[in-house]
Amino acid sequence: MNLAPIYELKSRLRAAAIAGTNLLSEDFRLKKAVEGFAPLAKASPVFAKINEMTNNLLLDNSPANLLDAITLVDSVITTLGTLDVKSDISDLETLGGGEILNVPYSRLSAIIDALTTKGSGNYNTFKDVAENSPELLRDYRVRPALVTGMGASYSELADDVTEAVEGMDSSMILLLKMGFDPKGKKEMVRRIQVIETLGGSSENAFYLEQLESSEKDVRKALIYALCHDVGNADKLIELTKTEKGKMKTAAMSALITLDCEKSAAFFEEYSKKKPVEVLELMENVSSKWASELTVRLIDTVLVDKSGNKITLAKMGENKTEQKYNISASDIIAALSGKFGTEIEKIYREYDNREKDMDLLSSALGKTIIKTGDENLRKLAIELNNDSKMKGCYVYAEAVARLLGDEDCSEWFEEQVKKVYSAPYKIRNVIHDDRTNSPIYRVMNLICFGEGEYRLAFRQVDYADGEKYISFRSKPINQPIKGAFTDIFIKYPTVGSTTTIVYRWVDINDKEYCEKIKNLLIEQSTTASETGTRYFLSQFKKVNAKNIKGLAMMHLRNHPKDNFWDLRGVFNVLCGDDEYKLAEAREVYEALKNGKLKLDVKENEIEEFIGWAEKEYG
Repeated sequence: MNLAPIYELKSRLRAAAIAGTNLLSEDFRLKKAVEGFAPLAKASPVFAKINEMTNNLLLDNSPANLLDAITLVDSVITTLGTLDVKSDISDLETLGGGEILNVPYSRLSAIIDALTTKGSGNYNTFKDVAENSPELLRDYRVRPALVTGMGASYSELADDVTEAVEGMDSSMILLLKMGFDPKGKKEMVRRIQVIETLGGSSENAFYLEQLESSEKDVRKALIYALCHDVGNADKLIELTKTEKGKMKTAAMSALITLDCEKSAAFFEEYSKKKPVEVLELMENVSSKWASELTVRLIDTVLVDKSGNKITLAKMGENKTEQKYNISASDIIAALSGKFGTEIEKIYREYDNREKDMDLLSSALGKTIIKTGDENLRKLAIELNNDSKMKGCYVYAEAVARLLGDEDCSEWFEEQVKKVYSAPYKIRNVIHDDRTNSPIYRVMNLICFGEGEYRLAFRQVDYADGEKYISFRSKPINQPIKGAFTDIFIKYPTVGSTTTIVYRWVDINDKEYCEKIKNLLIEQSTTASETGTRYFLSQFKKVNAKNIKGLAMMHLRNHPKDNFWDLRGVFNVLCGDDEYKLAEAREVYEALKNGKLKLDVKENEIEEFIGWAEKEYG
């Protein structure tokens, strides 16, 4: 369809508005534009309406008729969103990658504004899109705004945006490099962290180039980024000598992660003078030489002031008698990532049930994820079933079993049942004390992505203070969609649905999504705690929309909900406008005839349906 006539009509109507209605009867250009538009009147009812209004305008030159015609034509053109341009068609170039979604800009404008402007509601806007319409963040028009959002003045928004960008593909790196300032502030530090996550060693030239003119925290982050390439060993050794304070610590932290002879030789020599400093740098480091050096350093520091040996289990009971100022928790942290028979011996010899067991179990479990070491897997199961230490290594055994080939769902159900039966406190609508137990913490490490289930955790870099440096994960082969999900359904806890919906859902598995949809219906319609409409917002994650009667089912169990709670239900309800309006009318009728009781007044009932008609009609 040739839409040029409607654009010509728009132009002539605006010219008439400027000239004034007194001259309309003499405006031959407007008459010609109206005649040129006439053939389009048969194309649609709205075009017929435009044709009728403009012909009436020529007969009655009133300002009201002119304004009505301009308004309708502008509205139609905005809806059409097209422009007739005579030129060759070529592929759209998307700087920095991204998907070309079939989504109008009007739907993206809110999230783009939230990322690029200041405002009190920006964080909530971003969270809503990230949780309920994450596909919008992949659109090529939004991705540049995400980089801007990483520098938001509201740190919580900036951090959440950064985490979202970390989960994207490496094409984002081009956008992250644009406008990079090596003398910048926190925003530039975040950019480096994401470039590290997405590019790793492939961006080593960028790190080195920017390092030359970098300052303060940006310099510290760039120094640490050199940890991805063993070819940086000489550079990092040089930096340990030229840098001071946190910059030197960053260089040491990067160097110690390199699995090479130069790094091993440097720390072998350095540890002779400063064993405690090296031991504290060992957390999360994983290599053969680092494991061997860690064993020797632990042996070195486990002495009293007289040079007598003390055990790790007894350490700290009389700290004034220790030769070295280091805590048992720091030594246990150094075990993370380490393997070998001497490391196993340290775990076996620790026999204090009352102290630091959770730290030891977590260190062992995360090392198993990181290394996949078969001997450590066997050790975890052995220790947790030892007569003296039984039950102290649940976290580690859970990890070991998940990474094994044998179906461990029955064992997991036994552990969950124990926790489920214990007393607990509800912290909020999506969390209670039971989710802090070792077995639930491991359950929260299970995630689905790219067609497989994995056990994954985010490794924290303490040397750089606050950032996450990478995911550590291993694939698992367990019946997550079957027996494991059924455990949570059989023993529901506040927070179990969150685990399943966020981490375990395979959106392409319709049978599984149906199972979770039914669980969400039960959670959202039977739970009575304040804020349970949270569950209503989760249906989109299992592609469940337009569930008839859901609003009524939910509200019947929440008689204390007021007018604003009622509106809040419809704000998070998953479905199209037609569905929401039908649900609102059902609720309205039930409130009017007394079949539904809520904490709302008569006038608020009318106000509610008026709001719904305007919002969804």
